[in-house]
Amino acid sequence: MAEFSPKLWSALIALLLCLQVVSPADDDVIEYFTNLIAEGQAASQTYEVPTDASMYKPTDDSVTDYGTYDFIIIGGGVTGSVVASRLSEMENRKVLLLEAGTFADEEFLRIPSMTAFLSTSPVQWGFKSIPQKTACLSLINQRCSGSRGKGMGGTSILNGGIYQRGVPKGFDYWAKLTNDPGWSYENLLPFFKKSEDFHHNDPTAPADLQYHGTGGYLNVEYVMPRNPITDIFLEANKELGNPIVDYNGPSQIGATIFQLYMKNGQRLNVSSAFLDPVMDRKNLEILIESYVTKVNIDKNDKRAVGVTFTHHGKTYRANADREVILSAGVFQTPQLLLLSGIGPKAHLEEVGVEVIEDLDGVGSSLQDDVINQMVIFKSNYTAKSTPMEQQIQQYLDGRGPMTEVLSSQGVGFFQSQYETDDLIDLELISATTSASEFGRKYMSMRAETYNAIWGNATSGMAINIANVNPVSKGTVRLKSNSPYDYPLIDFNLMNDPEDRDIAVMYEGVKRVMQLMKTSAYQKYGTEFLANPIPECLSHELWTKDYWYCFLRHTSVSAYHTRGSCPMGSDPKNGAVVDNELKVFGIKNLRVIDSSVMPVTMSGHNTGTCIVIAEKASEYIKGHHK
Repeated sequence: MAEFSPKLWSALIALLLCLQVVSPADDDVIEYFTNLIAEGQAASQTYEVPTDASMYKPTDDSVTDYGTYDFIIIGGGVTGSVVASRLSEMENRKVLLLEAGTFADEEFLRIPSMTAFLSTSPVQWGFKSIPQKTACLSLINQRCSGSRGKGMGGTSILNGGIYQRGVPKGFDYWAKLTNDPGWSYENLLPFFKKSEDFHHNDPTAPADLQYHGTGGYLNVEYVMPRNPITDIFLEANKELGNPIVDYNGPSQIGATIFQLYMKNGQRLNVSSAFLDPVMDRKNLEILIESYVTKVNIDKNDKRAVGVTFTHHGKTYRANADREVILSAGVFQTPQLLLLSGIGPKAHLEEVGVEVIEDLDGVGSSLQDDVINQMVIFKSNYTAKSTPMEQQIQQYLDGRGPMTEVLSSQGVGFFQSQYETDDLIDLELISATTSASEFGRKYMSMRAETYNAIWGNATSGMAINIANVNPVSKGTVRLKSNSPYDYPLIDFNLMNDPEDRDIAVMYEGVKRVMQLMKTSAYQKYGTEFLANPIPECLSHELWTKDYWYCFLRHTSVSAYHTRGSCPMGSDPKNGAVVDNELKVFGIKNLRVIDSSVMPVTMSGHNTGTCIVIAEKASEYIKGHHK
C-alpha cells in the first residue's frame, strides 16, 4: 500500500467524495477504509469515557493575559460555529472562539453508519444523569446518558444528522413568551432558508420546495437509495390514513422521510459547514483544546468583561470589549453561569460560589424528550447483505448502507389524545434492529433486561416511540465549586404528577401495534416479540400497568435536551435570557444554544439551534455595526 500520511489520505478521500466518483475505487482506497473502520470500531470497544474534566486542569496557578477581542464565544458546537461564522462577517470586529475539543472531521467521524461507535470515543463528553426514579430504571445504576459531542461542531459530530426545524406553532409560542414577533415561524423562515442548501436528491420524497433554501452553508439531502423498510413504514401509514408530508414544510403531522445534513453521503458537521469556508478571515481566531472555567464579571456594574480558560496546562484570561457569548451547550452553559455567580442564590451559597446575580431559572427547567427503542417485532424480512468492499465503493459514490445512521429513514409525527396546544407530542421512527453485546453496552442496559426482551431472537423490526412534547422538567446543578467536576444532571423524565408523559408513550405503543397489523407489515409476517422483562412480572402481561412498568424501565433520554436557561420576558417566571438572548441582570452576556429553548420544538434540535444562532447573530450585528 502506498505510504501516505493520514491527513493526506483524508484529503484524497474527501476529494473523491466531492467529485462523486462512480468508477471503482482502487485496492489501496478499499484497504484504507477497511482498516479505518476496523481500527475505529476496536478503539471504541476499549475507550474509557471520562467522568469529569480533570484533563483540563492547569499545572500551576499562574494566569496569562491572552489579549482583547470584541466578542468571545464559548463553545464551537452547533450554535457557536454559526455565531462565529456570522459575527466574523463584520471585518472590523475581532472574534475569539474557544472550544474544549478539537477539529473533529476525521474520515471515520464522517461515515454515518459508524455513529454508534462514537458514543465511546474522544468526541463524547460522557455526561450521565444522577440515578433516576421514573425512567431509565433498567439502565446501569439507573442513570440516563446525556450524550454530547466534544469538538468543533458539537453534537452534530455524533448525532443522527437529522435536519428538522421544529413545529411552526412552537415558534409562535416563543414569540408570545418573549413579546417579540421576530421569533414567530413566519419571521424565522427566511433565516432557515438562508442557512440551507437543500437537494431534492430523492425525487419521490415529499418536499415543499418554497419552504427550503438553496446556496446556504448547510447541505441537506436524503439517504439514497431508500431502504425498503422506509417504504414499508410509509405504506403502513397510508393504510391508516396518515398523510405523507415534508416535516420542514407548513405541516409536520404525518409520515415522512428524514432530511439529513450530509454531503455526498458523508456526515457534514455544523462547524465544517459554517466555518470551513471562512477559516481565512483574519478577524476570526479559533482556539481548540481550551476549557473555559469562568465568565469574568465586573461586580461594580455587573458586566461581563471576559473569560478565564485553560489551554495545554496553562491558565489564560481573555478580555471582551463588547460581548461574551455562552454557547457551551445545555449542560455546560448553566454550569458556567453558576460557577460565575449567576443562578439560584441558595444553591450557589450551598456550593460556596459568590452570588453576583440571583437568577432562579439557571439550570432549573431542563427538558429532554423520552424515547423507547425496545418494542421489537420478529418478521421474515431479510435485509440484503452487502460485502464490505462493495459498501465502501458505494460510500465513495455517496450512497448505500454506510451513508445511513439509521437503518430506515421513515419517521412519523403525530398528536396524541393528550396534546392540547396544537403542538406535536408523538414521534415514531422506523428501524431494523439486532441483538448484540455492543448494542447492550451502547444503551448501558442491564444484561438481564436486555436479554429477556430479545429471548432467542437476534434480529427484528422496531418502531421507536418518542414523547417530543413532555411536561416533566429536571435540573442542572453544580456538584461543587470546581469547574472540573461534571454538573449534576437530573432529567426527571416521565415524572409529571398527572402521568401525562407516560400516557403519551403508552399511546405510542398502541399506535405501533396498530401499524404492525397493516398489510404493509403483515406481508413480512411481522409479530410482536412478546418476551416480558423480569422487573415487571408482578403485573399482568400486556396490561396498561405492565406497559407503564416496561416503559419506565426501558425508556431513555432522546438527546433532544433543551431549556436549562430559557428565554422569556420575566426572570421572576423562570426566564434566564430576554428576547435577544441577553442574560437578565448582567450586561454584555448572552446565551445562544439549546439552553434558551423555552418549549419543545417536537423533535430533533439541530435545525432549531441553527436558527437561534442566525437570529441572535442578527441582533448582535445590529447592536455592534
